[in-house]
Amino acid sequence: MIAMANSEASRLVLRKDVAELKRLAGWIEGFTQERTSPDVSFAVQLCLEEAVANIIMYGARRDDPLEIAVELERNGENLVARIEDNGQQFDPTRAPPPVSARSLEEAKVGELGIHLMRSFATGMDYERRDGRNRLTLRFVEPPLSAAE
Repeated sequence: MIAMANSEASRLVLRKDVAELKRLAGWIEGFTQERTSPDVSFAVQLCLEEAVANIIMYGARRDDPLEIAVELERNGENLVARIEDNGQQFDPTRAPPPVSARSLEEAKVGELGIHLMRSFATGMDYERRDGRNRLTLRFVEPPLSAAE
């Protein structure tokens, strides 16, 4: 972990393997265990696991190499997560909202991950630069109540 003045940052590089999600979860937990509320910690965990799982499963053809880098940076009450990969171009900020099923038979498995990311992150931005997808997610700690 890199400490700078009032900010901290950490970077993790992952392989194209769903087993890497366990390593990602431990890394996120280690970064968020101090000075992060349980709600924000949960939101970061959910969003990053969803984004990375999607990249691993859908970001490249089976035998194509895939590089995934995840960064977390905390500056005061703000936590920023960046995910960068060299996979196929995909902008989750342009994905349409999920369609509500009228019945259990019509319901599809999946398709809610991006919706959950939008719901749990304070902000979400995407850019494609130099052949790489770059997704930035922002999370803000809620202000402490007067009782705390």
